[in-house]
Parts: sequence; C-alpha cells; structure tokens
Amino acid sequence: MNTKTHSALISLLVVFGLGIFSNAVASEHGIDGMIHPHAGIKPARDFRGRYPVLTRSMREGQVSSITPENVVSYGYPTIGRYNGQIYWLVPVTFYTAGADTSYQYISTNGRRLPHVSRGRPSLTQHASDVYACVRGGRVEHWVYKISGDPVR
Repeated sequence: MNTKTHSALISLLVVFGLGIFSNAVASEHGIDGMIHPHAGIKPARDFRGRYPVLTRSMREGQVSSITPENVVSYGYPTIGRYNGQIYWLVPVTFYTAGADTSYQYISTNGRRLPHVSRGRPSLTQHASDVYACVRGGRVEHWVYKISGDPVR
C-alpha cells in the first residue's frame, strides 16, 4: 500500500471514528431527542444530574415519600412496561426513615425482650429503589422496583 492510500485510509477512519463517538455521547445524554413511538421523548438530565421531569413531579406532590432532598441517585432511562403500557423507566434510589431493629433480643423462651438501641429509635435510614414511569414528557406513575407496587 502506498503512503497516499494509507494516509487517506487513516483520515477516513479518524473522521468516521470521531463521528461515531460524538453521536454516542449525544444519544447517551438525550441531546439527540431520542423518541420512542409509544413512550415519547427520553427524559433528559440537567447539569446537576437530576431529571427536571421527576423533580417537578415530586414538588407537585405526586409522591409524598420521595423528595429531591432524600434522593441518593438517578439511573439511566430504559424502555419498559408497567400495567401493559410502555414507559421510559427512570431508576431512583432514595432514603426513607425506618424502625431500628438492630438490637432486638429474644429470651430463652422465645419472647421478645425490650428493644435496646445505641442510636435514637426510629431514626435509621434505609435505601429504597423505585422507577419513575415517564411518558409524553411527564411522570405518570412511581413504582417500587422489586414488587411493582405504587409508591405513596
């Protein structure tokens, strides 16, 4: 292969390689406006890594247990089904307060002894995973990942 052909081949590979790279980055962040025929436009993140559609739903009171302040992380939207409908499912992990059961003792006859804890009772937190079901640019449902039950 002569040098002219070799340099032309390398320049083509560089041009196509960069074009593929820039398209992949754009679609990863929803810049290209990925549209699903049934679910609509893919939810986009803002500069803080949050989804404005989800934040608006939380502030409007669609769910009472999830607030922007107790959200730990947001995942990437994927297409999925809930109640027979197609949605963009956005994974959300948030902290909830729960009972502290770390020091519950049981006596020799099987009865529970009084609850003893090193911390303050009922102030422990545990993470919960949910999906926000987004279609047509708005959140229609909030559901738990494992059980599929609606979030209140």
